Amino acid sequence: MSPAYLDFLYSLGEFNIKLGLHTIRTMLSRLGDPHLHPRIIHIAGTNGKGSTLATLERLLLESGYTTGSTISPHLISFNERYRINGQAVTSERLDHAFRCVCRECDISLDLSQSGSRDGKLNPTFFEFALAMAFVLFEDSGVDYILLETGLGGRLDATNVIEQPMACVLTRIALDHQEYLGNTIEQITLEKLGILKKSASVFVAPQQKEVSRTIQSYCESKGHTAYWCPKDFFMESGASGTFFSFSRSICSRSSNSLDWRRIFLSRPGLLGEHQYENIMTALAVYQYIVTADKQLNEKTIIRTIANLKWPGRLQYLGKAGKILLDGAHNASGMHALLTYLTTQASEKRILFALGWMKNKNLLSVFDTFRFKNLIFVPVEIDNKRSEKGANISRALINKKWSVLPSRKTQSLVKNEIDGILPDHDLLVVAGSLYLVGEFLTAWQNAEMSALSKKVKSSLIKPILPKSVLS
Repeated sequence: MSPAYLDFLYSLGEFNIKLGLHTIRTMLSRLGDPHLHPRIIHIAGTNGKGSTLATLERLLLESGYTTGSTISPHLISFNERYRINGQAVTSERLDHAFRCVCRECDISLDLSQSGSRDGKLNPTFFEFALAMAFVLFEDSGVDYILLETGLGGRLDATNVIEQPMACVLTRIALDHQEYLGNTIEQITLEKLGILKKSASVFVAPQQKEVSRTIQSYCESKGHTAYWCPKDFFMESGASGTFFSFSRSICSRSSNSLDWRRIFLSRPGLLGEHQYENIMTALAVYQYIVTADKQLNEKTIIRTIANLKWPGRLQYLGKAGKILLDGAHNASGMHALLTYLTTQASEKRILFALGWMKNKNLLSVFDTFRFKNLIFVPVEIDNKRSEKGANISRALINKKWSVLPSRKTQSLVKNEIDGILPDHDLLVVAGSLYLVGEFLTAWQNAEMSALSKKVKSSLIKPILPKSVLS
């Protein structure tokens, strides 16, 4: 995307939270209501939204449909927030969408002037970004829109959609209490704000308090809900996992059995927690896609086995010595540590940890035991990130082994130069912003090394004639 346009977007305040729908409704009205699309899947939850979206997106693409998807935050490029048919959109298309929103919403393109925004609208970063998404999806004429909520649900800008085809609730946990409420019940009610009478609800596995709140809400509002484990569930064995789906979910298919079963040996997404995201996506897929378009079991297995989602239990390097994960709250960190206990409990682990302010990630570590674990505090280059000194202090107070804090660039250089303490695995986690910074720095380092290698190969030594003869 054009750097000038991107600067303007960020000038609106990426973390300027303005809960409410008036501004985004006005913007989309001026754009011709591109959000009134007949096939929108709206996804809310604390963890698993991106993985559930990516799974459903790939299943739809393999079935011959076109898709438009939104995710946040991005890892490396802003373009990643907008996906057409599973690929980040080009900068040219993003620039066109940006100009379209500016033109229709009376926002001056003269970014050098102060006060260039329309005084009556004053959209936030997310409102402007969402308006661009709907312009892109309308221009592309996609069959399905997969919409990931930003913060909460009830007053999130994405809740401007009026008649989604289905709503999905991934695992809900404590996070963003400063905006959503101090209890799990309050946070759940905010997430439930996306539900509409026109859409069936798909509920991923939840803790008991969350399930009770969802059930009470759906019954009082008359929402049709499909639950795990009532309507879909999984059974794991030595050879793999069986996913079972009730006939009520598969009502649009030709399946005459009471339950449909799909066997998976190993998904492309790592971690036990990904099974529930895949299962939820499969349930939605079978509900929204008619029998004549649905994939056979062999193709489903292949599709799930090839799933990729950057920044979620992602290994880097040929030796697989670096593991990145976007765990940024207690629930996500618990899933990461569970994975490490099964895959790396005997390894010497360097844990590079950084987080955004108002996060509480360390208490989760108390329930896990690792034989050889050293922490590396990392300060993320973001105004909302926790200071490295504060992270160090919190880790030291826990009586853990802690190295001096580093910036992300320094961490990458230290790892490449081999000056960090001996370790079998470097884990980088605590924030998707940290993962994105690390990926960017790592790719830049790889490109620099490749450039040096190419240049050196082009330099041929000039040997004396005596040697040549």
